[in-house]
Formats: sequence, structure tokens, C-alpha cells
Amino acid sequence: MSSREDYPYPEDEFDVLGADRVPQGVHRAPLPRWRQLLPFLIVLVLAPTLAFVAVRALSGDDGDPSAGGPATSQEPTSEETTAEAGDEETTTDPGTDEPSTEEPSSEEPGTEVDRSIQIWVLNGSGVGGLAADTVTVLEEDGWLDANAADYGRAQPSSTTLFYDNPDQAEAAEAVGELLGITNLVESSDAADGDIVIVLRGDFTLP
Repeated sequence: MSSREDYPYPEDEFDVLGADRVPQGVHRAPLPRWRQLLPFLIVLVLAPTLAFVAVRALSGDDGDPSAGGPATSQEPTSEETTAEAGDEETTTDPGTDEPSTEEPSSEEPGTEVDRSIQIWVLNGSGVGGLAADTVTVLEEDGWLDANAADYGRAQPSSTTLFYDNPDQAEAAEAVGELLGITNLVESSDAADGDIVIVLRGDFTLP
């Protein structure tokens, strides 16, 4: 180790300023043991408290003693489900509150059928005036062109209503229902564009 006497340079102002300086360092006094253990003591005390708070927070307990534990969603029991289903069936019972969708009756005169169609009532029953009396019944029901005449042929053997084409079927059915005639025949040769009724001995006025 070299001494100041071996220093090869002449002394200057910096050497004069540093002549009185001595090495300096940081010296700390040793800490007491209780201060060394303090962080561990804090952890031991706070850890259970923090764990308890976390459990309470996760369980949803708001501190109300009447709650009796964490709140849970209650599922409906089978009896409640059955009751609700019964209520729904009661409220949706058809035929109670629904408006009626029935259409007007097709039997009202002058609405659905053409009552101006020509009708011939031919009396082949052997009873005098039966055709005229039948025409009266038709006119009272609203048929506008009903006519009576005699009939001398052998066929048909029973009371029959003839109509010309499918367009007249609705009118023919209405006339047959009015007079109680069930034997309705579509025939263009017999009806010739009109409704023709041949009365036989089996016919009686309604």
C-alpha cells in the first residue's frame, strides 16, 4: 500500500481539502426482536378475520340473523306446478270466452238460394188439387215462380224432384227439405232448365 510520501505529484488545492477527510459509512443499530416478529404477528391476526369476511361475502349473508343462512332461489314444488298447470287449463277452457264464429243460417229466404228459379209441380198422385196446394206452400216460403200442372206418365213411380244442373242443387235441396221430398235427381232431360216435381200417391203436404 502506497503512502502519501510515495505520491509522485506536488500537492495542490484538492489535496489540501481532502487532508482532513476520513472514510465514512452507514452504520445501523440492530432492530429489537419484537419489531422483527411484528409483520408475522399482523398476518396471524388478520388472516382469520379476512377469511371470515370473504366467506360471508361469497355466501351472500348480509348479517341479518333472521335470514338463517345464504339466500337461495326456491324451485317450485310439484304441487305448486300442478296447481299452476290446472289454473292454465282453466283459463284456456275453449267454448267459454271465445266469440262465436258461426255463420248465418243458410235457410233464411232470399239470401243463399235463388228463389226466382222456375218450379213445376206436376200432379200424378190422383188427388185433385194437390199440385196447386203444393204451389201455395212454395209461395208462402218465398219461391217466386211456382206453377201447377197435371202429369199422366207412369214414371217415376214415387214422388221425385228433378233439377237441371249442379248449380241448381242448393235450390233443389231447399225445396226438397220444405216439402219433405228426399228423392232428388239431377237430370237435364227431365228438368229442362227448371225444377220439376212429380207428385205420387206417397206424397203428403207438410
